[in-house]
Amino acid sequence: MNNKDFPILTSPYDLGPVHLRNRAIIPGHSMVHGDSSGLVSDKYKAYLVERAKGGVAMVGMESAPIHPDSGTWVGQIELWRDEIVDSLSQTAMEIHDEGAKLSIILWHGGHNVSYRRHINPAVAPSVVPSVQIGEIPREIRTDEIISLIRYYSEAAKRCADSGVDVIEVQTSSDYLLGSFLNPQLNRRTDKYGGSIEKRCRIIIEILEGIRKVIPSNKALGIRTSIFHAIPGEPEGYTIKESLPAVQHIASTGLIDYVSVMAGSNANFSETIPPITYPRPQIANLSQEFKKSLDIPVTVAGRIITPEDAETILSKGEADLVGIARAVIADANWMKKVISGEPNRIRLCSGCNQVCLGFAARSLPAGCNINPEAGYELELPELKRVNQPKKIAIVGGGPAGLECSRVCAERGHSVTLYESSPYLGGMLKVISDSPNREEMGQTIDWWENELRHNSVNIALNRSIEKPEELDADKIVWATGAKASSVWQMRFRPSLVNGIPGTDDFLHGRDVLQENHNLEGSIAIIDEEGSWPLLNLIEAQINSSKVKKITVISNSLLLGMPDLFMTGEFPLFSKRISDAGVVLNLGQFVKCVNKGIVETTSGNKFGPFDRIILSMGSASRNVPDGVNAIGDCVAPRDIWAAVQEGNRLGRNL
Repeated sequence: MNNKDFPILTSPYDLGPVHLRNRAIIPGHSMVHGDSSGLVSDKYKAYLVERAKGGVAMVGMESAPIHPDSGTWVGQIELWRDEIVDSLSQTAMEIHDEGAKLSIILWHGGHNVSYRRHINPAVAPSVVPSVQIGEIPREIRTDEIISLIRYYSEAAKRCADSGVDVIEVQTSSDYLLGSFLNPQLNRRTDKYGGSIEKRCRIIIEILEGIRKVIPSNKALGIRTSIFHAIPGEPEGYTIKESLPAVQHIASTGLIDYVSVMAGSNANFSETIPPITYPRPQIANLSQEFKKSLDIPVTVAGRIITPEDAETILSKGEADLVGIARAVIADANWMKKVISGEPNRIRLCSGCNQVCLGFAARSLPAGCNINPEAGYELELPELKRVNQPKKIAIVGGGPAGLECSRVCAERGHSVTLYESSPYLGGMLKVISDSPNREEMGQTIDWWENELRHNSVNIALNRSIEKPEELDADKIVWATGAKASSVWQMRFRPSLVNGIPGTDDFLHGRDVLQENHNLEGSIAIIDEEGSWPLLNLIEAQINSSKVKKITVISNSLLLGMPDLFMTGEFPLFSKRISDAGVVLNLGQFVKCVNKGIVETTSGNKFGPFDRIILSMGSASRNVPDGVNAIGDCVAPRDIWAAVQEGNRLGRNL
């Protein structure tokens, strides 16, 4: 990092000597760690405070509803209630004690709020249906806008009274205020619709109301989308509309900064960009805001490494950088930069599988590779042992790697045995697949941490029995094996697999063993999700494979997982462009001489090679060991890392 200091805010509402050179900002990021109380839960507070301990300048809380009819999920912080002040004050105090500031986003979901939660239909500037929930709102009345302005002011005052330092008004995406800014979504003919000035009016009136009730030492800003990228009209709301709108709002002198992002609920891939997006995502566009405004500009979106952040600052693309997922992956991201150990940062890959994927399921979100994220209160303390043990860990996949790291950090003498010539298990196979390269960063990080903690690594060493090992404790983490098991989800009697497929290759074996397939291939799929994605894209990249046909029981390939990570439209376009033939909603009855026959009587083929994407199965675990990960039951990276970490803390 260079020696230049970048103040968080240079305005009449200065927050004091806080600088970006040795700090970072986390913009608001929902972790679904609240509870039904509507207050700041202990779980959520612990997550926030941990990021403050990690050296960030400002911790950003999630977008919080300001009106009783604006909440969209259980666990949101309800800013319309006076009861919020106590838990919010405690959160602010603990974050301040760690030397960081606290910000919060004032939010109304607009036409994305389902009537199924509040009975009342959603409100919006105009009657434009929501892509996200597929419901039609009603047009908000002028008298309701006046009432809403009061709700914003009262929510802001509660935040200020609680010690929140920065109050941010959500005008991004196609939430209520973002919809007012977008002429596609705002068709009004009254004083709140039409020209830029009229479309900005509601936001300016809200900001005016907030300024009247918060102290002068509190900063006030807005978060806005540079573009919305609505799929059918991607050029409808772009920087040509968003920049003039922010210029007009900023000209009032009401805001201290603007935080820019991209996308909308109609195109969530742009809002929380997944792994295939460029890094950083929109810094070139944020530079246009910086050139045109006299207030600081914050940018977020796929800013992962210190080099990403430094490049933005040195090129003058923004005044501040916002990072969310990168600090979910490593709460000590900034502390490691400050201490001169950026190579020890556990880098986010942008997989979105747990931070976004879990939140989309209304589950407490976390991180695939950081088991502590969101579970700060649940995990036992990672402390040094008084009597070190000799620990042997069999299997170098995510479960074994994480368990090795934690055991070694606690002071144990650890030897990690891996039967293959590389570490990482199936994660290594995944990271070798097209569009998945960044997932290999975590393997690099584990290897670095194991070297740092003097773990003995034995590659190409297959352990069949625990008796082969001289150890006080033995951990079995040998992963899963390719299997035909998913066909039993809908046809539990098919214990032995689909007739005629006994000697077929499985997708995991194809990827792991680098089988060179040729000609016309078919993939019989009943598993879906990322294993299928990786298999298809690996074959697309093969010069010898001429045609790929997928026969799947899924009605929409890769759902729901790829939808919840924002990858579905990107994946769909890639396989469509590659000419992959999809036969969906098909259950395969049998395969005979290269012909695939379905239960509905359809026949496909013949094919030169048929591959199975049918899941994986656990392995036999010997007695007397501690078993973790997929050898116990096939799950995912998150479960493997969680189990490895938790066992390591208790050995």
